[in-house]
Amino acid sequence: MKQITTSILLLLLFSCQSASKIEKRQNSNASGNTPEFIEGLYVNTKTIRDKKRWSLLFQVMKDAGMNTAVVDIQPHPPTPEQVAEAKALGFYMVARVVNFEGGLIEKTPNTNLMASIQKSIRKACELGFPEIQLDYIRYADGGTNFSMSYEKRYESILGIIKDHKEKTKDSCSKDTRWTADVFGRVPFIENDVIGQKVEPFSEELNGLYPMLYPSHFYGLTKRVADPYGTIKDGLDLTVKRAKEGTKAIAWVQGFNMMVGPSKLSYTDYIKVQMQGARDSLGHGFIVWNAGNEYIDTMNAYEKYKSEPTPNNQKVSQNGE
Repeated sequence: MKQITTSILLLLLFSCQSASKIEKRQNSNASGNTPEFIEGLYVNTKTIRDKKRWSLLFQVMKDAGMNTAVVDIQPHPPTPEQVAEAKALGFYMVARVVNFEGGLIEKTPNTNLMASIQKSIRKACELGFPEIQLDYIRYADGGTNFSMSYEKRYESILGIIKDHKEKTKDSCSKDTRWTADVFGRVPFIENDVIGQKVEPFSEELNGLYPMLYPSHFYGLTKRVADPYGTIKDGLDLTVKRAKEGTKAIAWVQGFNMMVGPSKLSYTDYIKVQMQGARDSLGHGFIVWNAGNEYIDTMNAYEKYKSEPTPNNQKVSQNGE
C-alpha cells in the first residue's frame, strides 16, 4: 500500500496538478550536520522553478525516509524560502556548482568564468547550504590540445579548488564542507588525464562523489552487468585510497540505460545499487535522474529499505 501511495504522489508531482502543504518541523539536520549515511536525490532547475513541484518532491522524500538533496545552483538558485522549507523537514542540503561544462579544454580557466563560478558559490553559502559540491571540476576527457603531465593536471585542478575556497571566504564560513564529483572510473585507476585522483582530492576536500553509473563503464562487461558490485567496489576503493575521514558518496544510476545486461528489472537495478552503497565502506548515495523522474527510484528505495541485501553471489558478478 505504501508503494502505491508513493507512486500516486509522484504522479501528481510530475503532472503538477496538486501540491502538498509542508508542515514546518525542526530537525537536528537543520543545523547542517552531515547525516551518518546519506540517502537522497538530485534536484534540477525545473523542480526549483516550480515551487509546487519542489514542495511535493521534498514531502515524498521525507515520507520515504530520505535525508539529503543535491540541488542545482546555476542558473536559477532556489529561494531562501525553498531552502528553509527543505531544512525544516530535516534535509541536509548540498549545492551543486558546475565548473567547466564538459571539462576544461585549456590549461587554465578564463578569469571571468572563475568569477562567475565563485559568485554561484557565494550565493549557495548565503542561502545557507552547508556543503558546496563542485561538478565538472576537471579537464575534458580528450580533445585538449596541450601537453601536461598527470601531476601537473592534478596540481592545476587542486589550485582551482583552493582558489574557489579562498575567494569565497567572505560568504562561506570555515565550517562549509567542500566536496567534488569525480568520474566513476577514478577510484579504479591510478592516473587519469582529466586531472582527478582520489588521493590529492581527499587532501583538499571533505568528500568525494564518484559517478558510479554502471552503464558508463563502457567496454567493461562485468561492471555494466553488476550494478551492486560496481557501486560497492567503487565506494570501497574510494575510502581505502582517500585520506582518513573523507566521505565517499555514490552517484547512483536512476535512469534506464544499459539495464539489460544485469538481467534485473529497472526498479531492482536501482535498488541493488542502493544496497551496494549500504554494504560498502562508503557513506551513502544520491540518485541521479536528469529529468527528476523519480517514480521508479522511490519504489526502488522502498524495496531497499524493507528487503535484506540479496546473496552477493546472485547480485555481484565479481564474487567480492
